[in-house]
Amino acid sequence: MLKENITLSLDDNRRLTGRNLLSDQPGAIIDAFVSGIDKITVVNVWSKYAQQLLNAVNWLEEKTFSRIFEDGISIAISAPLDALYAACDLNELAWQLTCNELTQTPNEESISAAISRLNQLIAEEVNPELLELIKQSTSKNIVYLVDDDEFSLGYGTTAQSWPISALPEVSTINWSQYKSIPLAYVTGTNGKSTSVRIMSQIIKQAGKCCGVTSTDFIRVGDNIIDHGDYSGPGGARMLLRHPDTETAILEVARGGILRRGLPIDNVDAALITNIAEDHLGQYGINTVSALAQAKAVVAKGLLPNLEDKGQEHNRQDKGRLVLNADDENLVVLAPEIPVTKSWFSLHEDNATLQQHKQKGGAVCFVREQHLVYSVGNEESVIIAVNDIPMTLNGAALHNIQNALGAIALAKCLNVENEAIKIALSNFASNVEDNPGRGNHFTVKSAEVIMDFAHNVHSMEAMAVTTANMKAQRKFLMLSHAGDRTDNEIINMTKTALKMKPDFIVAAELVPYLRGRTLGEIPQLIVDTALAYGMKRSDIYIADSPFKGANYIVEQLREKDLALLMVLSEREEIIELLLDKAFVR
Repeated sequence: MLKENITLSLDDNRRLTGRNLLSDQPGAIIDAFVSGIDKITVVNVWSKYAQQLLNAVNWLEEKTFSRIFEDGISIAISAPLDALYAACDLNELAWQLTCNELTQTPNEESISAAISRLNQLIAEEVNPELLELIKQSTSKNIVYLVDDDEFSLGYGTTAQSWPISALPEVSTINWSQYKSIPLAYVTGTNGKSTSVRIMSQIIKQAGKCCGVTSTDFIRVGDNIIDHGDYSGPGGARMLLRHPDTETAILEVARGGILRRGLPIDNVDAALITNIAEDHLGQYGINTVSALAQAKAVVAKGLLPNLEDKGQEHNRQDKGRLVLNADDENLVVLAPEIPVTKSWFSLHEDNATLQQHKQKGGAVCFVREQHLVYSVGNEESVIIAVNDIPMTLNGAALHNIQNALGAIALAKCLNVENEAIKIALSNFASNVEDNPGRGNHFTVKSAEVIMDFAHNVHSMEAMAVTTANMKAQRKFLMLSHAGDRTDNEIINMTKTALKMKPDFIVAAELVPYLRGRTLGEIPQLIVDTALAYGMKRSDIYIADSPFKGANYIVEQLREKDLALLMVLSEREEIIELLLDKAFVR
């Protein structure tokens, strides 16, 4: 084999601070592109060097892990939590030695010199006092959090933090004062943020102060601590250290799971809303099935269900995974996830749901336009579909699913039915309760729905919702980011056209051209709409989403319906609609 034909390209080298796709331990991981050579051969050579280096630095109990994907490999080592930066250096050295051997390239540094350098890095990073605190916390079942700057014990009201440089003596700690709080993970391709916000309202109705992390903000009770993407470990730590947090609902996105692993262990429950194609091609996740496995990492963070071990306890509903039985990817994956499950479905006769129900398992479903929760021999009617404002009288099927998932998750946290019912009956599709997600306005006696759907799955949810709604005329506004491929833009446009609009506005996204020319993406939308059968006279091109929304508002008449897919200028468009409307 000619070395000129071999590609060994390091894509990313990073720390893993929690349970992750490859293992249950902290460590370091490399993603690399590999071609022109058998990937198993590459993994085997890397494993040889990684093990040699682990032994050389006296990390005798640490292990190697690997995953082969379509165009490359992920290779990881476990490592002590106080030496993860050095672990990244060790792993990169093992990778470089692998590349040199396979391409017959001389090493620039002797292995003995490299090992000496690694030992020096480890010596500079290690923190025995930190490891002893973690050891004692684990042995006493006391929750803790650690990052580069702080170590803390307890969550919420009982949380106490110390600088990493000034840790307390173990003998001085009153361990009994540190407590955990009810915890849940929420992940999935679509519906994560909506589900988190619903859960926040449910917990509030149950009389607790709910803290949430999400891709939009971090919030404790009604107070937003900060705006931004807080779906990773940093957001979880900030929330759990906040003294007012009594229950925590943590949105965990694919990126955070793959970059760092899970934020914490021993959560009471986890919800996976659905799995659909989105953000493929990153961190070696190139298929929907691989994406499902990445999302399912949340199951590794569940509290062990002691009931399964024959031990008496009063937390029999803990450690439960809530899954969507209408999602084929989750149904296929579920047998590989050895945890207690709850299932939910729009259809009572769903085969997966019925099989689970017959075994006494917890399920949630729709029966005669009512949402029903069942476990064992007990069954409760929670609320009517039409009493949940965000379902738009049943037209928004995706929000019925979001409500079902939230009910199942809330029951895992032992929330009373009445609190769930009140929360769902009050939760609306407006900019206060659920900004950017199916926000509903009434303008000039017409209905306007604003959403920021950015993948086929979420686009279809909104198209189906508006297709189910009666109207005199239907308007659709679309825009797409320039980093989407032509096929992705065409497919999302085709999906949106399931709304069956009478008029369409193609809006330019100037801040998100990302290498494309002005007019290129609107023209793709126009061409797709024409192929769909629309007339060119019914298609309008706008210079921006705001101008497109304003054009539609000017055209609206009584009993019309408009769907605005808004990826930028959201605040300006909301202000426009609020100025012309009252929010339902």
